[in-house]
Amino acid sequence: MTLDQLDLHLMKIFLSVYKYKNATLAANELGITNSSVSRGLSSLRELFSDELFLRTVNGFVPTNMAESLVTPITEITRSMTAIGKEYTNFDPSSAMSHFRLLVYDEFSYAVQSVIASEILALAPKMTFDVRTLTYDCTKDIENGNIDFAVVYEGFQGNNLNYKCFAKTGDIYLLMRNDHPLMKMKDYSIKDISKYSVLEIDNYSDTACPLLVDVCRENSMTMKVKGYTESVATAFQILANTDSVTVMCNQFTRRFAQQFNSINYRLLPEDALTRIREKRSEIRPIGNYLVYGKTNKSRAFEWVLDRLHKGLHQAWLDALVSES
Repeated sequence: MTLDQLDLHLMKIFLSVYKYKNATLAANELGITNSSVSRGLSSLRELFSDELFLRTVNGFVPTNMAESLVTPITEITRSMTAIGKEYTNFDPSSAMSHFRLLVYDEFSYAVQSVIASEILALAPKMTFDVRTLTYDCTKDIENGNIDFAVVYEGFQGNNLNYKCFAKTGDIYLLMRNDHPLMKMKDYSIKDISKYSVLEIDNYSDTACPLLVDVCRENSMTMKVKGYTESVATAFQILANTDSVTVMCNQFTRRFAQQFNSINYRLLPEDALTRIREKRSEIRPIGNYLVYGKTNKSRAFEWVLDRLHKGLHQAWLDALVSES
């Protein structure tokens, strides 16, 4: 092989293997097979007359040659990608990109539905890995290991891009169908404080249940039943106890409609207003698509646009189902 045969595909394989030190993870990122990565590495090794990446029990270790190639290959790849983005047409039907998403559990079904109907229907060769967000992923989003996160306004991360796909409207109290609070014509914070709160605790969201904070501000105490990241688990606990939880997610509210044992009602106006104020301390209360600043590819921007519009429409559809 000669240097003339070093193309963008090979350079992307080189950089992905260097980043992950793992052929399978590199293949997932590039949306290609492991064997394609292996063939690409063989071509690169022949081209540079160097092993480039040595296999160890802990993954690939780059050679000195590989280390010296990282900067120039990164710069060339970035320039070629920019040229492709500016001067070529993007065809989603032939795009083979792979994307990784971390989402709060309450958004999981909506995200999967949007991917299936709004993205894969037009870009069948793309692949997606959607997982529940359970850790501080800000660095992974910043460096491109995670492409998107779907979160609330309380998510931390100053060096990230935030795109709101839906503003939060009504806020509800979720509980079992025959809960004493469901039988009251009017109810107050004092009535709510008599019952423990179960927090659907999304990572990096709130340090303390908001209902507990609101009760404290009104010189009341409210016990915490516990925390869970799982909506399904929360529903089971609520159905079998007197605990309550705050819900502002329309997807969760629509999901609750499928269970005869679960019901909800609007929060009292004073509690609703205070929770809105507290939730808006970091950024306007709402639902956000979060992404980094490293990936500028046409495929990435196309997926970003489809996700944003799809989730916005899904939220509107959920609102319609309320009426």
